[in-house]
Amino acid sequence: MRGFVFLLAGLLVTSLIGGAQNPKDCASVKENGDEVTLRAESWDPVLTIGRTLADHYGINVSVEAPKWAFPGDTEDVAVADPAFSEQHDNIHYDIMKRHAIEVRFSTSGNRHPDDVARLLRQLADAANREMPYGYRLDVNGGDYALVPTRTRNSTGDLEDVLPLLDRKVTIPLGTRSIAEHSNLMADELRKQTGLHIGCCQALVAGVPWGMAEVRFEADNKPAREVLKWLILIEQQVNSQASSRHPNYDHWVVSCDGTGTPWCFIEVEGKFSSRCP
Repeated sequence: MRGFVFLLAGLLVTSLIGGAQNPKDCASVKENGDEVTLRAESWDPVLTIGRTLADHYGINVSVEAPKWAFPGDTEDVAVADPAFSEQHDNIHYDIMKRHAIEVRFSTSGNRHPDDVARLLRQLADAANREMPYGYRLDVNGGDYALVPTRTRNSTGDLEDVLPLLDRKVTIPLGTRSIAEHSNLMADELRKQTGLHIGCCQALVAGVPWGMAEVRFEADNKPAREVLKWLILIEQQVNSQASSRHPNYDHWVVSCDGTGTPWCFIEVEGKFSSRCP
C-alpha cells in the first residue's frame, strides 16, 4: 500500500510539473536578430526545451526521459521549489535534481530553426555533458525523438540501458479503442520491465485521446513504432469526424526508478499553448 501511495504521488508531481501551463516549465526564449537562445533550468531540461520547440516552432519532437534510480541524483520537491510544494498541500516527493541546459541556433526569414536535426543534436550533446544520463537522436523525416540510452543505477554507476520504447511488443488482433490498444502495449512493457507503466492520456482539457475503435495488431514490433501507428490511426480517424479533435502527433515519456518505479507515456500536440 505504501508503494502504491508513492506511485500516485510520483504521477501527481509529474502531471503537475509537466502539465501546468507555467512559464517556469518552459525554456526561456531570447532572440537577437536571427539568433535564438533557449535556456532551461528544471527537473528535466531536455523535456522543457523539447516542449518549447514544439510550441513555439511546431517541431515534432518527442522526448523520452531516463529512469533515474540513484538517490544522489534526487532532491525533495519541497526543498527544490517550496512555493510549488506549498501550493499543492505541502507535498514531499523525490524528484530529479535541477539541471541547466542552453542551446543556440539561427533562424531563417520564417523564424524557424535553419537546421532542426543539428539543433536537436546540440541539445542531446548538452544534456550528455551536463547530466548523468545519455541521449541519442532518432530522425525520421520531419519527426524527431530524443531517446535515453544511459543512466545511473541505484548504486550510482553509469550503465547503458535498453530504452523503454525500443522493447518489442505483441498486441493480438482485435477491434478495440485506440486507448485500449495502447494499454495492451503498456501491459507488455510492464511484464518485460517490472515497472508500473501508464499510457497514454493527454493531459489537456477536451476530448480524450484514442476513443475511436479500430482493428489493429502488432507482432513483435518496437513499442515506439506501435505508438507511432496508433497516433497516426487516431489522426486519420479524427480527420473524418464531424467534430474537431485535438491533434496529437508526438509523445513524452517520464520515468522514476526511486521508491515504486514507474514510467508514464503521454501523447502531445504541437502549438498546444503549454509554453505561451
